[in-house]
Amino acid sequence: MQNTKKGRRVTDEAGQFSSLLGPSSCFEGVLTGSDNCIVYGRFEGECLLDGTLVLGEQGHFVGDIKAPNVIISGQLDGDIEASEKLELTATARVNGCVRSPILAMSEGAQHIGEIIMRKESEVTRFKEKREQGVL
Repeated sequence: MQNTKKGRRVTDEAGQFSSLLGPSSCFEGVLTGSDNCIVYGRFEGECLLDGTLVLGEQGHFVGDIKAPNVIISGQLDGDIEASEKLELTATARVNGCVRSPILAMSEGAQHIGEIIMRKESEVTRFKEKREQGVL
């Protein structure tokens, strides 16, 4: 039976994550594809996904990210373009320009840079009520 109730968080709708970069791993290059990916380690390069990208709490991404849905819980030094939704959790540290029609920013998230929202929308600020360490 398929769940027809739409979740308000990206992880509620993402489904299965098929690609993972572990916490002690480093990767340099370009990440492409349509799968959902989680980065717990260090990634240097560019991300061009058709799926969801999650940067875990201990993850460090150096480069630009372009994906429909992006969740940042770690450190990003680069720009983000999320065509559907961007979430910055309480542990997020972002240095760069962010573009998304929907931005959810948790209390405690840090962002240095420009925010561009192409559609008429507003930034949603929230206090994390979910158990920490899930991402």
